[in-house]
Amino acid sequence: MARYIILIFTFLTLLNPSKLTAENKIPGNIIKKAIENTLALNNVNATPVINEKKLFPKCAHDLNVNPMHQNWKTVSVECIGTFPWKIIIRNKFSSTQNVSSFNLNKESQAIILEKRTIKEVKVAAIKRSIRRGDVITPTDVIEISIPENKATDIFPNFKDLIGRRAKTTIKALTPVYSRQLETNFMIEEDMQVEIIHHSTHISVQMEGIALENGQFGDWIKVKNIKSGRIILAKVVAEKKVNV
Repeated sequence: MARYIILIFTFLTLLNPSKLTAENKIPGNIIKKAIENTLALNNVNATPVINEKKLFPKCAHDLNVNPMHQNWKTVSVECIGTFPWKIIIRNKFSSTQNVSSFNLNKESQAIILEKRTIKEVKVAAIKRSIRRGDVITPTDVIEISIPENKATDIFPNFKDLIGRRAKTTIKALTPVYSRQLETNFMIEEDMQVEIIHHSTHISVQMEGIALENGQFGDWIKVKNIKSGRIILAKVVAEKKVNV
């Protein structure tokens, strides 16, 4: 009886071998669909050139589709698993897309590569947006990172912004360029100023005359009106210096 069953099975196999083989294969239309899905995700408009009826080895995992030579003109379709395999498929672009889509993709790759390789640097910025005529105070300043190739006409040290007056509106959290600011002297030569001295146990205030212009944080020469002594003092506010 067993002998007859074996003979019948063998006979059926010989009658329809393609059906049994196809069950362990992937048709070309499935691979084409996988490629089309990947192209769509990358905004590439192209048609895979593949025989949709051709059979390929079965894959227990999802197929990996990747561009060849850093573009989508050709792609690799790869099965990774116990029985790995890999094929190369060419994509056909229309006459209008052949150049535009392909080059656009290459440009996008170049931009991504550039972002990965360009070094970033710290530059001065402000926390709040300010309008023309506003003076930048110590509480306004902050540091942000920008690509090194764009760090021109800026202030590397955020302290250099303090005391400067805006020539135009400056947005928050953006680099501040020197052309956006005008020199703002909190103290001008021959201006009467208040000299402040703080120590552990005493605080003294005196009247003085500025002998030179000064922005916030500058050290300038000031003459004590009462003693006539010339001292170096730090500009800390409008008409105020600290020693």
